[in-house]
Amino acid sequence: MAFNGTWAEYRNENFKEFLEVLGVDVAKLGDFKNFNLELTMKQEGDHFTMIEKSAFRTKETSWTMGQEFQGDLADGSVMKGTYTLETPNRFVGMFTRVSDGKEMVNSREVDGDEMLQTTTFDGVQMKRYFKKEK
Repeated sequence: MAFNGTWAEYRNENFKEFLEVLGVDVAKLGDFKNFNLELTMKQEGDHFTMIEKSAFRTKETSWTMGQEFQGDLADGSVMKGTYTLETPNRFVGMFTRVSDGKEMVNSREVDGDEMLQTTTFDGVQMKRYFKKEK
């Protein structure tokens, strides 16, 4: 189970721009270089549980591959969608923001002790790079 463990973000690209397009008031968030996102992921077959911890919030999300679920974004908006496990090391989610119907694509891919998250929303693509801690 490639995703199991704790992952610490060490770099990101277009993070501020991504939050702005979501509608987050980025002026209130301060220094984006010290966001310190940590993900703890547990995979049991097709079921995943993920705990996100950052300077911004702590949140737990659970889903089963191929089944629609609902979650929220950093701006508080609600998303509905489905993750699909494409390979044992990569899953992709297709989501729709309930308030306006805008689509978001989110993927995570593990390569050894590295994980890349790529998220696209309203024409802006953000990448977050993680290193496995445990």
